[in-house]
Amino acid sequence: MRRLVLFVMLIAAMMLVACSAPEPTKAPAPTAAPAQPTKAPEPTKAPAATTAPAATAAPAQPTKAPEPTKAAAATFDWKQRAGDTLVLYLPQHPWTNAIQPFFPDFEKQTGIKLEVQTFAEAQLRDKVLIALQAKSSEFDFWMSLKSREGLKYYRANYYELLDKYLADPKLTPPDYNVKDFAGGPFGGEKFENKLTGIPIIIEGPVVFYRKDLFDAAKIPAMKKIEDIETAAAACMKANPGITGVTLRGDPNAIAYTFGPFMRAFGVNYRDANGKSQLSSPNGLKAVEYYTKLAREYGPPGVVTYSFAQSSALFGGGNACMEIESSNELSTIIDPKSSKVIGKVGVMPYPPGPGGDVPTVLQWGVSINANSKKKEAAWLFTMWATSQEMQTKLQLKGIASPRSSSWDSADWKAQLAGDALRAEWAAAVKYVAEKGSGEVGPPAIEQPAARKIMGDALDAVILGTKSAADAMKAADAELDKVER
Repeated sequence: MRRLVLFVMLIAAMMLVACSAPEPTKAPAPTAAPAQPTKAPEPTKAPAATTAPAATAAPAQPTKAPEPTKAAAATFDWKQRAGDTLVLYLPQHPWTNAIQPFFPDFEKQTGIKLEVQTFAEAQLRDKVLIALQAKSSEFDFWMSLKSREGLKYYRANYYELLDKYLADPKLTPPDYNVKDFAGGPFGGEKFENKLTGIPIIIEGPVVFYRKDLFDAAKIPAMKKIEDIETAAAACMKANPGITGVTLRGDPNAIAYTFGPFMRAFGVNYRDANGKSQLSSPNGLKAVEYYTKLAREYGPPGVVTYSFAQSSALFGGGNACMEIESSNELSTIIDPKSSKVIGKVGVMPYPPGPGGDVPTVLQWGVSINANSKKKEAAWLFTMWATSQEMQTKLQLKGIASPRSSSWDSADWKAQLAGDALRAEWAAAVKYVAEKGSGEVGPPAIEQPAARKIMGDALDAVILGTKSAADAMKAADAELDKVER
């Protein structure tokens, strides 16, 4: 019995052990793919509109950051030469008259004082040349006509070369935009690719005429160069005592208005071999025609006339026509002195039998190479030739060498309401597109060459020599001038 109990107990114990033993380790189940991330709830859809909604207004644009150039321009230091005083030598010229009222603005903006001395053009040239030859610093800045004295002055090192100033961001405002200048006038300020000045005006000789007198005398529009004489004669006949046409006779200045007559009669100053052509058959035709206009239809004392005298005569109502620079418009219609406001027309030279090639040139401003205040003079140059200033001057009748001036809204608005300025703009554009930059006989010593020709023309005007004799002698002299 006892053995039976022990047996039962043994079996029970074995069963208990079997029930409590751990299960063999199961192979791990493959890891389940991770649960997908919970989707963000879709935004609640707006209920469909029953009618097409009105277009939603575009959201306001964010405030524009200032353009880099404008922002930089605002920080340009115009006061960097405050306290300096500049001496400007300027001619009695429409550009001078137009810009001078703005000089106080420059002084206020920069703190630089301006001492302005103005002279008749010939007097200015003499004074400037004497100072430059003496290496004097008596003036800092002047107006220079590169077609006349440029090559000579460049070779003599009279001009401060400006390329380094133009490339210096400390001295040149970032909004100056030198590419805005027309290539011809800007290139005309360079010699051997070195910049000697900045152009301020373009100009060319044109014909101003009295519309009221032409209409009253039934003078037809001038279509060829010979019509100038016909119109002058008819106008003088209808208006006794009036001058038919005023034009240049000053021997130093006459080349400017005479040159287009040479080309209109089909001849240049020099032939392909460099020989002077004044006494050639076509040269004599041009000489005889021009001198006849001056002698028979011009004012008394015409051999002393340049732009100032001619514009005073025409603006005072005492001439039917004026052959003069396009830049004289502002003087001619100056309300303080003009008697011809509302009566003037303007046109390019009518073509001649040899063609139609007017004269075009630019004036520029330059810095004396001996100036002690070159940086201040450069700042004045930047101000005077800026887009803003040159557009302001164009609105006063000064033809700008900058494209932006001709494209400005103010300029276009002015033309739209002003027939005279529209005619003037068309004439200047014509001259700029077709003109030759050759003002006088090609020569390094331009003043000397022009004087030789001018004296010969005056001899014919005054009747002291025949055209043939005077021009033959002039040709001989001009052939000796260095070119």
